Amino acid sequence: MSNLMSGTELLRAALMIGSRLLTCGAEIYRVEESVARVCLAYGAKSADVYAVPTAIIATVQMEENDEIVTQTCRITQRGTDLNKVDALNQLCRSVCICPISYAQICKEIGEIDTGAVYSNRTLYFACGGGAMFFTLLFGGSLPAGLLAFGIGFLLQIFVLYSGRMGMHPLITNLFGGAWISLCALLGAAAGISANYDVVIIGSIMPLVPGLLMTNSIRDMIAGDFMAGISRFSEALLIAAGIAAGAAIPLSISSFLLGVF
Repeated sequence: MSNLMSGTELLRAALMIGSRLLTCGAEIYRVEESVARVCLAYGAKSADVYAVPTAIIATVQMEENDEIVTQTCRITQRGTDLNKVDALNQLCRSVCICPISYAQICKEIGEIDTGAVYSNRTLYFACGGGAMFFTLLFGGSLPAGLLAFGIGFLLQIFVLYSGRMGMHPLITNLFGGAWISLCALLGAAAGISANYDVVIIGSIMPLVPGLLMTNSIRDMIAGDFMAGISRFSEALLIAAGIAAGAAIPLSISSFLLGVF
């Protein structure tokens, strides 16, 4: 089966799958296992893969000529797209059962990259709806829920455009937390909802790095302590950015109330 592609092409194809899995939020063990399984399915004698959230290093030894190839893939962007994770998993399983050529794998990966995604409008309403749901869940009134919907709707617009501008996620979450807190305070001042704390908690929930925290714990349980600690630290930094941003308007309002 190794005649379908050379060792260099095989490792490049496996890393294309692995890097996209990591970019879309897959667990470290899933990334390492997927890269190794693809290499072994194409006739590699051995495959050693090491992955962390920011890079993948893989070495394969081919069966036929004992050729040893090593490649490193740097990961610069990370997010969450479980639809693509599922599609990449399906591709990995299919090529392990029925190997295809390098060109065909590139074509399949290209189709996954350009596959259907949620529209911006859907994301706006989803973020607003999530903020409204959590506000009502935590005991907020209907006006508080509607205020949270508007905050979440505009928050998602800011998050998407800040990502396009290349803004660091920590700064995005800092400004996002400040926006949420400021709007909740203005809503309370306007008489929409006196319980601004519930509005803040509910509106913050779409920013909380839940999947990142879950994956970090799963990585540590699986024995990938370096990756787990790295992801856990990233989740803590994101949470700290959100908390710091939310605290700024609250601190300013408390100071002004104390002065006047």
